[in-house]
Amino acid sequence: MVQYSPVGGQQKVALFALVAATTSFVMGMVLPFNLRVERASRASIPAVSSEPSKVTPKVVEKVESSSQEETPQVLSKLGINLKGAISQRVDNLEKTLAKLESQRFNYAIPEQFQGKTIKEVSIPGEQKVVAFTFDDGPWPSSTRQILDILKENNIKGTFFWVGSALKNQKDIAKEVVSEGHVVANHTWSHRYQKYSPAGAAEEIESTSQLIEELTGVESPLFRPPGGVLDNGLVDYVFKQNHVNVMWSVDSQDWKASSDKIIDNVLKQAKSGGIILMPDGGGDRSATVKALPTVIKKLSEQGYSFVTIPELLEIAAQKPVEQSQPTDSSQP
Repeated sequence: MVQYSPVGGQQKVALFALVAATTSFVMGMVLPFNLRVERASRASIPAVSSEPSKVTPKVVEKVESSSQEETPQVLSKLGINLKGAISQRVDNLEKTLAKLESQRFNYAIPEQFQGKTIKEVSIPGEQKVVAFTFDDGPWPSSTRQILDILKENNIKGTFFWVGSALKNQKDIAKEVVSEGHVVANHTWSHRYQKYSPAGAAEEIESTSQLIEELTGVESPLFRPPGGVLDNGLVDYVFKQNHVNVMWSVDSQDWKASSDKIIDNVLKQAKSGGIILMPDGGGDRSATVKALPTVIKKLSEQGYSFVTIPELLEIAAQKPVEQSQPTDSSQP
């Protein structure tokens, strides 16, 4: 399974700690060494008169030469390979920084899904897996209620965020990430209009930048508002080699009661499917009410629940010709 681990502020703290530790180590090695070298050098200085005229240039030259010659000997006696120790610390620091950097892009997308539209995938073997996705948030109450339900059932979901909502619910956004859920881009304004290339870039990148600023996450996942594929937004996403994530199960929460939402999801669900259940954009009380029952019923049917990156990773285990994404002009 793909690891999903939030970073952000923690990353900066870790970097500062590593640099501080390395600096402390080097100083701790060098300062005692300098003191020992200085003592050794003093011991090798011939006795001279306290009169300035007695300290000749030759004496000074001898002292400096003696100090330089005895440096390796002092290090050897101390059992210290200063160059090797510092080199090892630098290597460790570089590896740790590289790991932290890789965590910013927290989930790699299998190559066959990059720059593609997916609405469901083919799952190998007898596995029964589906992915819950939540759109239009984060929202003041419903997002937290959904988080509680997911936590109670030990499920991770994928949240497609609208930038204009995100800027007003920064604390909730951090909760979503800290609890291990995947976050993705759902534009800044959630409009269905036609976009110029520059307009599409602004809608998507402004949200991406805010997500990264708040959570440290760079997301390669996008979902167009309303599932509209021909207004310029998806074209921009494909140029970034990201994934346009649609859905195969529509809860139709915007017009349905909780009972109808449950019925809609259970009728459409199948392994490899992507379930759409918005957590924001309006009154989502029916969705909140329906979600526990949907989870219970699908669990009884043998389903397990994964994030979108995990779903794609599982699908990628099939031969390429069997795991190609499904392109569709409509959800």
